[in-house]
Parts: sequence; C-alpha cells; structure tokens
Amino acid sequence: MTSSRHSRTLSIALAMAACGTTATATTAVAAPGPTPSAPVPTSSASASPDLSYWTAERMAGARPVDAGSAAKQRSGVARSPRAAAAAPKNVKKGSLGDGIPVVGTFFLKGPSGATYCSGGVVQSAGRNLVLTAAHCARPMKTDGSAIFVPQFRKGKDAAHQPFGAFQVRKTFVDERYRSNSKAADSDLDFAFVRVDPADKGKKLQDRVGGGLRLTGTPRWANTVTVYGYPKSANPDQKAVSCTVPTVRGPYFRQLKMECAGYYPGVSGGPWITNYDAKKKTGDVIGNVGGYNGGGDDGNSDWVSYSPVYGPEIQRLYADAVADRKPVPGDLQGPVKAGLPYRVANWKDARHLVTGDFTGDGRDDLLVVWRDGEISSYAGDGKGHFGREVTVRGQNPYWAKVGAVAAGEFNGGGTADLVVRWDNGKVSVFSDVRAGSTGKETTLVKANNTWKHATHFTAGAYNSPGKANDLVVRFDDGEVDLYSGTTASRLGGEKKLVPGGKGSKWAGGSVLALATAQVSGKGNADLLVRRDNGRLETYAGVTKAGLPAAAYTLQGANASYRGAALMAAGDFGGPAGRRDDLVVRWSDGETAYYDRTAANRLGAWTPLVSP
Repeated sequence: MTSSRHSRTLSIALAMAACGTTATATTAVAAPGPTPSAPVPTSSASASPDLSYWTAERMAGARPVDAGSAAKQRSGVARSPRAAAAAPKNVKKGSLGDGIPVVGTFFLKGPSGATYCSGGVVQSAGRNLVLTAAHCARPMKTDGSAIFVPQFRKGKDAAHQPFGAFQVRKTFVDERYRSNSKAADSDLDFAFVRVDPADKGKKLQDRVGGGLRLTGTPRWANTVTVYGYPKSANPDQKAVSCTVPTVRGPYFRQLKMECAGYYPGVSGGPWITNYDAKKKTGDVIGNVGGYNGGGDDGNSDWVSYSPVYGPEIQRLYADAVADRKPVPGDLQGPVKAGLPYRVANWKDARHLVTGDFTGDGRDDLLVVWRDGEISSYAGDGKGHFGREVTVRGQNPYWAKVGAVAAGEFNGGGTADLVVRWDNGKVSVFSDVRAGSTGKETTLVKANNTWKHATHFTAGAYNSPGKANDLVVRFDDGEVDLYSGTTASRLGGEKKLVPGGKGSKWAGGSVLALATAQVSGKGNADLLVRRDNGRLETYAGVTKAGLPAAAYTLQGANASYRGAALMAAGDFGGPAGRRDDLVVRWSDGETAYYDRTAANRLGAWTPLVSP
C-alpha cells in the first residue's frame, strides 16, 4: 500500500512553494446575503424513497471513506505505516454525544462494502444541500444508492432514523480538486451534495428544522465547534464535538484545530460558530478536509485541518444552488505580503485610523504605536497598502494619546486628527501628512472629565458629505455626538447613550468603535466591537440618536475578545463608500474586510498573519 505521508522535505517544499515565506494576505469572501433566488431542482423521487438496502446492520458496519485511502490513517490500523502518536496532555478531548440535527452522515454503497462520511446541512433556496469534504463527495453515486442521514443513530435502519434519510442525487466538486493530493488543490477539499426529498416529499431543511449559514472564513484565529462521526473508540457511533480555537495551518491556505478523538469518519464535518440550538442554525466557516484528507502526516486523531472559505467555495455554492455544472475559477494562490512586520510587532499598535493623508483622494491607514511613533500606509484604491512612511518618529508626547480619530475638521483637503491626551486635553491636528502631524489647536483644555473619554470616531453622522461629526464614548457608558466639530471648537452635543450603572456601554463592555458606510442609509453607521467579540452595526446614526436595534455583523466568539482595534475606509470596491474594514486583533493578527455590509463582514484579506 502507498505510504500515507510524503517525505518531510517534500511536504515543506510544497508548503513553501504554495505559501511563500511571508506571513500575509489571501482573499476570502464573506457569507452570502439572503439566499439567491434560483430554480429549485425537481426531484426524480416522487414517491417515498426505497431505503431497504440500508439496514441498521449495514450502516453500523460501514467503514469511513477516508479509512480506506492512503490519507488520514488516524486510528493506527494495520494498514497505516505507523501508529498515531498520542495527543499531548494539554490537548482537549472531544465529547461523544447525540450531535445536532443539522449534522449527519453520508452512507455510500460500494463494491467493497458500505462506507460513510460526515456532513452538515447548509441553507439554500432549494432547501436540499449538504456540505461535506470533496474527498467524501467524489466516490458518491447519484443513482439513489447513497444517502444522507441527519443526526444518525446506531441501531436504527434508514427509514427509522430521527429525521429520516435522503437519497443523494447530485454532487458539486471543484474540478481542480484531486483526492488527497497533498498539494495546493487540497485548499478545495469541500463539496456540496444535493439530496432528494424524504418520504412524503419533505425537504431536508424542513425536516431537520434549520440549516447552517455558509460564511466566509473571517480570520486565522476563530473559536469553532467541530462535529463529525468517528469510527474508532466509538462503539455506539455517536457524534464527536469539540469547541476549540483555530490557528493558521502549516500548509497552503488552511486552518488547523487540535482536539483528540477525530478518527476516520469525521471528514466533511462542519466547523461552526454561533450555533443557536433553538433555531438550529449557525455560521459554518470550515469543514474537516484539506492537506492530507483532513489530517496531518502523523495520522494524529488530535490534528484536523479545514480549507479557508473564500471565493472558490462561494462560486461552488452558487453553482449548487443554481443546479449547474461547476465552472472553476482561479485558485487564490500563495499568501502574499500585506503590511510589514510580524504579529508580535503589531501588538504594539495602540491606535488605528483611516483617512486621506496623501491628498490623492484615496483612504490611507495610519498607526500610532505604543512608543509614540506614527506610521502611514498609502492605499491604492484597489485594496492594497503601500510601504511604510514615518509621519512622526518615536517620541514620548504621542505615547500619551488616549483616543484618536481622523476626520475633516478644517477643510484643508487632507485628513485631520482629533486626539485626547492622558491629561484630558483634546487637540486637533490639521492636514496630517508624511513627516508632519500638522498644526495643533486645542479643543478642550486639560480636565478630569475628558480623561475618561475612551474611544473617538468621526464621520458624516449629521453633516452629510463631511466627516466632521465626532462620536465620543466615556468609560461610564455615556456616548455623545458632537455635530459640526471644527479645528477650533467642539460641535453641538447630543447624548446618544446615557451613562451610569448597568449601561451595556460602560467599563470594558466596548473594545472598539469605527465609523463606516455599510447600510446605504445616507448618514454614517457606527460599528461597535463588544467585549464578547460580537460586532454590531448601528445604521444611519443621526443627532436623533442611535437606532433602537443593531445589526449583527459578527457573532460573539471567544477568539475575538481582547484589545481589538478597527477603522473603516474606502480602500477598494465602489469609490466614495467607506465600507472596507481594517481590524488589528489582540494577538497582532491584522486583516482587511472588503465591501462589508450592515449585517455581514466583507471579504477577508490577511494583512499580518501569524
């Protein structure tokens, strides 16, 4: 039998060739918006499907699809060239249980017996799609002999499973994917499977009562719950689940998670965030698949990979929804440089603002570092940033900045900065450019009240077309809007949020604020990152106040907590709309999200990667 791993030298060479040696940028897309209208495929199964082949005994005896290949020999069976190493003591162990209705198993009828794989129900117009790994979908027959069983139960035949069984009718796999190639095409180890209705014409989503939202991978570090159905160390064939952080994988453009108990059979299992058990939905940002059939060269049951969800999976999803033959596009390719320095350096970024600091009409990125140095990175209008330019060298004066925002306060043509110093003084620096922070004027003299202003952001909230309205958040939770602020005076004050005990805006409840144009409502929108990682949009903020309810851009996530920085600008896409978001996460990872909307994050491009 062919060895399940290449030589280490070849593996490293492949990784370097595909990833390059710099730790930055790929592009991935955000979650689709409302499910597109599409013709719903008609089913050839008008009557109840014939499931008589799939007895309880046959399903219980099925072996994992990936256990019979040269890849992912995780259980240390005799055919593996070496036994899998035990998980380190600090690695979490997955829990076996009943699973969830939107995750289940595929069963395949083959010449050497029955095999199976895992998969998750995804929302679609036809209400009939399942997400799995490409190496699971490739061997599936579409003659009705293969089935999908949501929340599989051992001991029951197909007809008596909790949600029934659904016959496979069509598979959608990117044509460039080669099963377990261990090359760059392993980034395409995902697939969609269309299934027929169950008995009495009940569609899959309707039967299970929900479905997962296909969502673009938002960053390298996420906290996910991974489901699957392992064969080994699992006599009752329960579902394994584990909630763990992800990291950047060592190969190509993939995520990695570590949790023991993910033996063969889990391939295709979804990586889920924000699961709502009542609504039976959540965001799926990955699946067990990738480099070596979903695992590593060491056959480890505690190491699993997932492809990054980017444009490729969105195109494949659109093909599956429309029921057309997939037309492959270009691979995203190697990870390229985005911004200089490593994540360790970017942890020292204290403030992040955006504005036109070069006078070319395009937004740029400006960073105030912990030591007081100020750097700018020119935007090219196509989603890229230029070389670092020093606005001001290291100095103790700018190390005392407590809050800062960019806006248009003096009408000079380039962006101005409004700054709160550690003594409560508030200043405007007009026409900031490379090598100069411009002329300083005082808005507020040093005082105790303004020492408690924790966040500044500026935009056209109440002055259409001019970013001279300042939003200030104080540590007691009060949030104020100062409309028409200039280089010499604060604008008219309007309290947007009252402060005081019990305020959800008080203390450490807010990590970051940013001004954006993501709702299309004319006035600027306020983005708020909460301490649980949740990202909210208050659309169309005016002096009348905040909207009663906020959109959710990104759900709460343990990996998104901490001292995050963010700023929005017009870096790419339609000119004149500040709907592109830059985020510096607490671990130094920095990312760009192109064309963000009020209720979804835009396409992800890593700028500084671990």
